[in-house]
Amino acid sequence: MMAAKSQRNTQTANDRNRDTPFTPVRRLVIPRPDILHSYLEYKQINQYMEYLAQRYPHFVHMYTLGQTHEKREIRALEINWMNSDNVELSSQMREQSPPPFVANGRSKAPAVHTGEHCRKTVFIEAGTHAREWISISTALNCIYQLTERYTRNIEVLRKLRFIIVPLVNPDGYEYSRTKNVNWRKNRRPHKSSRFVGTDCNRNYDIFWGSGPSKINRNTYKGERAFSEPETRAIRNILDRMSPNLLFFLSLHSYGQSIMYPWGYCRESPLYWRELSSLANSGKSAIKSYNGREYRTGSISCLTKRTIAGSVVDYVYGVLKVPMALVMELPSRELGFQPPVEMVSQIGHESWYGIREMCKRSYDLRLQIKRENEPPLPRPAHYESPQPSNEGMATESPSPTTEESTAGGDCAKTLTKRKKRAKHSVVAQHEAILRLHRGSKASGPQVLPEGLHALPAGLFPRQLATRNPPIKRSGLSRDGRGGGGGDGVILTSRGKPPISSTMPLGVFL
Repeated sequence: MMAAKSQRNTQTANDRNRDTPFTPVRRLVIPRPDILHSYLEYKQINQYMEYLAQRYPHFVHMYTLGQTHEKREIRALEINWMNSDNVELSSQMREQSPPPFVANGRSKAPAVHTGEHCRKTVFIEAGTHAREWISISTALNCIYQLTERYTRNIEVLRKLRFIIVPLVNPDGYEYSRTKNVNWRKNRRPHKSSRFVGTDCNRNYDIFWGSGPSKINRNTYKGERAFSEPETRAIRNILDRMSPNLLFFLSLHSYGQSIMYPWGYCRESPLYWRELSSLANSGKSAIKSYNGREYRTGSISCLTKRTIAGSVVDYVYGVLKVPMALVMELPSRELGFQPPVEMVSQIGHESWYGIREMCKRSYDLRLQIKRENEPPLPRPAHYESPQPSNEGMATESPSPTTEESTAGGDCAKTLTKRKKRAKHSVVAQHEAILRLHRGSKASGPQVLPEGLHALPAGLFPRQLATRNPPIKRSGLSRDGRGGGGGDGVILTSRGKPPISSTMPLGVFL
């Protein structure tokens, strides 16, 4: 009887559970920000990256690279189509593909591939300078094209892996959005000084000592190489991934140009022809898309100055990545923050050029061998940096007396050189005056036979004709033979040329 009662209670409980409506477990849905028609806040940028990592978990992964002075995270997005977790690949291709990431303590990090053809990673960074909002939007557009529109870009996804850091300098970006629209540097204050910020694109350890060091300037390079948390975060991921990096691209504005190293000196790299070909492929793609024409050339050539400590020179010179470029987005008329109506257009046209450069870099991968290159060229004014525990030091010669007394300030060195040049010009001028006085004191100048001194106040054209016009046989201007014209060589004004009226010795 007890067994029957227990059975009835169990049936009653099962009936209740069956009648109760089943509620499936729901994942947190992250809203998608509008990246194509607006400038996003820092939180919205992170929100978009989280949205993509949740929507496409089989080939999109997000990583935290580090924190800024104001405790904002610097994040990177890896887009790796050819990985063993991608359910859209065939089982055979999944077996042949490497894992998408590796565990690095509590966090995850992009996997470093090994093998003969492991260089298949494209690294894109933007937002190094806070006021260049359009560079951040363009990097987000690249992410959009490779994820939400991946079916249209499957060709490049099958060949290359992408790591994109859309915002390197979040502190400066938020300050530029809310306080000072023209702010360029990061926001780390300097001790015993009222000045704030360092130019992150002058803080990399590639001949860092030859850069300007005035703390009140927009291009201040910092107390030492890799003194900033932003540059250390980018350095760590670049150093880790350097065996796999094929192409590095840094986005800036607003020079409307695609440039290759070097920035710290005016020499050309060994593979400048391949780098120029890579830049021109992007230029041609953008021009065919909407007619906008970019300039191409080396950084020091197009900017007409040298720039030490840049990330592109560091990647190309220290890490020996095969290809590295800077893309300056348009344009002077639009400024650092073009109208929001232009965000989508600039993003799309830039993607056409970037995609073409990625394809071209894949084609050039076997032509560039950086292992046996000669040593890096030295900048014109180089001071050996002090040893730094933060970053990898670059070998450099001992500074000269002039550079060591400059205290790291190249402006003082340049001032001394200018003064010296000025004194040399004055000395040359005084020597010329002495020669002139000596010629006057020695009496009238004796010229060779057939040469005559010019009368005072007259120019060669005003002299009377000493020699008759030159006559030549053959056809004259009226088309007749030697007897049909005088054969005088005439200028467009109907006058004999100077060479026919004046002896050659007058010009000497």
